[in-house]
Parts: sequence; structure tokens; C-alpha cells
Amino acid sequence: MSHEGNRVFVTGSADLGRLLPNREALHRLQVSASPLKPSDLPDLSPYPVVVNMITEAEHSAKVLANVRTMLRGYRGRVVNPPHAVLSSTRDQVAQRLSGTEGLIVPPVVRLQGSEAESAVKAIAKAGIGSPIILRKAGTHTGETVALQNSVDEAVATMESGQIYFATQFVDFASGDGLYRKYRLWFIGARAVLRHMYVSDHWNVHSKDRARFMGPRPDLVAEERALIGQTEPFTEQIRQTLSEVRRRMPLDFFGLDFGIMQDGKLVFFEANATMSFFPLWRDDDPQFEYLKQVVPPAQAAFMQLVGVSGPAVGSPRANVRV
Repeated sequence: MSHEGNRVFVTGSADLGRLLPNREALHRLQVSASPLKPSDLPDLSPYPVVVNMITEAEHSAKVLANVRTMLRGYRGRVVNPPHAVLSSTRDQVAQRLSGTEGLIVPPVVRLQGSEAESAVKAIAKAGIGSPIILRKAGTHTGETVALQNSVDEAVATMESGQIYFATQFVDFASGDGLYRKYRLWFIGARAVLRHMYVSDHWNVHSKDRARFMGPRPDLVAEERALIGQTEPFTEQIRQTLSEVRRRMPLDFFGLDFGIMQDGKLVFFEANATMSFFPLWRDDDPQFEYLKQVVPPAQAAFMQLVGVSGPAVGSPRANVRV
């Protein structure tokens, strides 16, 4: 077994493992939510590093509890330990980042779909006004989000037995009336700008790349120029990003945000379960420039997990924080 085989990857939803060379040489450990037996506990003592790729906090509590059990007494380094992942739900992260200078963190509250009266009170206590973004807990796609015009309307759409997050909507439209959503990946001490989606709708998502950006060469050029810059953000924004990195306990995670017209950032979400791949979801060659985000991300992840390999380009990430 090669040197890389001395690292154990606990497989899960995170896809940064695709950045590593010779992935077949890495030991993988699959963990279920079933109660553990003594015979299920692996001997991890030969491994200096364990990398936890189970990153979805809402639906993986039992699995992460089993990982914590497996790690008892382990003396090596754990990347993205289970307790850090469990603290990365939307409401906990919003609370953790609240008060960050230069960052607007809309209030977030967790709601039970079967408790309408309690939901109304919780929304009011959180200081959330209309309009309200309502999302089922544990979902990470734009199709699971709805913008409600009032508290009563939001509560009326909630299904019994479901858990929701209510979030204050902040209009982050740029001066041209379009909505820009940025994704930055923090990998160890480095940061890589993954993309800038532009849409004519507030619920910006990956489908907008082909739908809205594709027919607009000016928007494609705008993202291409941003991705290619060594310092794509102002010093004020970099300071805010540095504070976000300092407050987050995860070793790697993605951050989605917008930029207000006054230069402040508006926080959307931060967790380690965001997708890094695919780079884009169509065959349009005008987006080939996105491939340049891979070398710095690959170098950063290899360094984080202590894996050696062939040179993949400059180890400097394309965002300094």
C-alpha cells in the first residue's frame, strides 16, 4: 500500500475527495446509522489522519454519532470531526456568524411543521419579517426554497412532521437589477472562489448558468475575469471572509454569499456538504475557464489531508484571506 494508504476517508456526501490523485490507494470506511457492535469498531491506530466526508448535519446525526464512537481513543488528526459537522446546521451557523463585521446575517429559526402557533411565535421572537424564505431542513437545492409574503402564508404551507428553517429575505440585487451569488471554498488555511452565478431571480442556482448566463457574453466575461484574478475581492471583503473562516470550526467548507451595493456581504449558508463538482452542467465551451479553480483547490486539499502527489499547479489559492 502506498503512502497515501495511511489516510482513512470516511465516505459521505462531500465530493472534495475527487481532487485527490490515486484515490484507489486511499483506505475508505463506510459507516451506517445502525447500532455498532464491538466487532464493527475498526482499528484506526495505524492511521495518522482520518478524513470525515460525512458532512450533512441534519440527516446524519446517527451516522456521525457512530463515527465519534469509532474515534474514541484515536490519537491521530481528524479532518472535519463529527462534532464540527453537527454544529453546521443553518441556524447554528447563522448564530455563530452573527455580528461579523461587514457581513449581514439574516435571522434564521428552526420550526416544527406540526406546531403552527409555536412557529408564529418563534418567527416573531427571531425578528423575522416579511417576506420570508422557507426551506425544509436538510435540503440544499434551489427547488426546495419558497419565498412567502407573510408569516401566516409561510406557516400555512408547512407540512406536519417536517422541520423547516424560516429566514429573513434580504434583497441583494446589484445595481443592474441582477442577482449574483458567490461560492467560496475554504480548504484548510486557503480559499478558492468556485463560481459567481448571475440570475434575474433572487433564488440563484446552478441552472442559471445555462439559462441566464449562457446567452449573455457580458456576464460570462464578468465571471471569467473574476475567477482569473489573484485578488478578486476588496480588502474590506477579504477581512470579512477572514473573520468567517476564524469563526467556523470546519476544516473545509463552502460559503455562499451575495455582495450588497454598499460592499457588505449577505450570508446565505456555510457548510461542508456543498458540491464542488461538476464544474458546470452543460457542454458549453465558453465555461471552460472554470477548470482553473481545480489546481488551487486540489493543492489545498492535498495539503490539508497530508497526501503527497504529482504537481498540480500553483499551490496558491485564488483568494487571499
